[in-house]
Amino acid sequence: MAATALQPRRAASPYARRLARERGLTLEVLTGSGPNGRIVAADVAAYTARPLAPVAASGPQASALGTTIQLATLLQLLAGFADADTPFTLEDVVLRAAGCALDDVPESHSLAGAPVALEQQVGQLVFADIRGGSLGPLRARRLAAVEAGGDQSEEPAALSLKLLAASDIRPVVMPLKPGRNMRLVLAAGPAAGECLLSFDAAAVSEDAATEFLTRFKAYLELPLRLLA
Repeated sequence: MAATALQPRRAASPYARRLARERGLTLEVLTGSGPNGRIVAADVAAYTARPLAPVAASGPQASALGTTIQLATLLQLLAGFADADTPFTLEDVVLRAAGCALDDVPESHSLAGAPVALEQQVGQLVFADIRGGSLGPLRARRLAAVEAGGDQSEEPAALSLKLLAASDIRPVVMPLKPGRNMRLVLAAGPAAGECLLSFDAAAVSEDAATEFLTRFKAYLELPLRLLA
């Protein structure tokens, strides 16, 4: 029978062996600094004093809230504006409602001007200081930004906003956009809309997210103050 080769025993001082055993270390992980690579107590101490490898930052702690928003009054008002050659759209009003709700609940973000990122087919357009102006100038800003094109996804924004074209679906899972702590999605029907607010619970408290969604819903269900 062929003899089995034995691994050479690591040279180490008795005290170093005891320290390694007490710390749950094997001699194989240690580098000896003594004569001929002998492991000494200082080598064990140096190994155990090494800084731990940094832990990768955890991703967003995604949470979500949903609600049904009654839109009949708002849609009737918008139809009246269209007849009067003032063609405000649902997108204009929803954008203003989101900006005003953010301004009402500063606990939901930490950005000056409460900027909202309006999601496009490609990219995003960011609008800040929405509450400071009326709906007309906001619409003009939106149309000018769409005409200019470009993508402002890298610009800071408190949330991203998306309107779904389909009215007969309920948004259930809508992942956050990179760099956004909240994402608001509205699927608007002829009389009501299904709304989902996704948020990073590590950055936005549930209370703040709930208050924001409550304010947003109230603005759309009682929309006269948005149409000024």
